Amino acid sequence: MKKLILFLIIGSGFSSWAQEDETMRILETDRSKLMGDTLWTPHDQPTLMIVPFEPIMYKSQIDRSIGAVDGTNFDQIRENFRRGLDNLLYIETDQQYSVIKLLGDDAEKKVDLFKIYASSAPEYRILPKEKAPPKKVKLNFLNKAEEDKPKKAHGTKMESGQIKSENDGEERFMARAIRDSSIFDIMYEKYGTVLYLFINQFDLGPMPGLDYRSFESEEYQREIKIHYSIYTHKKEIYSGVSKAWFSSTLNSQKDIILQAMPALSSEIAKNLPVLISEQ
Repeated sequence: MKKLILFLIIGSGFSSWAQEDETMRILETDRSKLMGDTLWTPHDQPTLMIVPFEPIMYKSQIDRSIGAVDGTNFDQIRENFRRGLDNLLYIETDQQYSVIKLLGDDAEKKVDLFKIYASSAPEYRILPKEKAPPKKVKLNFLNKAEEDKPKKAHGTKMESGQIKSENDGEERFMARAIRDSSIFDIMYEKYGTVLYLFINQFDLGPMPGLDYRSFESEEYQREIKIHYSIYTHKKEIYSGVSKAWFSSTLNSQKDIILQAMPALSSEIAKNLPVLISEQ
């Protein structure tokens, strides 16, 4: 009897590693097949692996204020948010999948987590924009100079012995790139994993765009930003960000996790595909 496990997926980003039919939106690997919003697998117990963010990928501007409230240092704060998000994602997905958590006291799983980190790397990308309806275009002749106008640069470079920083105005986020795809075979043989949720970066700080008057009032909005990627066997399905906001008056780590972060884990889980076991 078939076991049905239902999820929703938003968006897709396909590479050339697997067979793909653009018309039918079929993506096939040697462990699974993605058809539209449904991932088919021959495994009788579809397994999801949650890969927490690397400690170095914790970026926070508010640790001083939240640490003062809870009496915790940087390492403790980072680990509290790391484990808090991992637990929330587990709670969000456990009823639908057999979930593998790599954080904890299991020494063997710790080794596997470091193997995954060593086989992959964060990848800085431009955040795709939502498609807007086509605009009416006024037909005219373009000036050749305007047509050949170079794209804006982004990043830092050396110029006349000085470090020069340029910003092209595009919003960027951290996705996940796979360096050694054999890691998927290793995890499949050991855990039966057919789906992977990589948390790539965790950001905490004031909401972008605030001016000095907001900070003077001592109450303003802060932002949590989670960068993540979803993979099936050797294949990226989706990468993006999830954001939530909370008041600067909320400084307890426990309260931030319980009040501001459940919505994040729910939004991330909605981007996982419908999964059907063929057995």
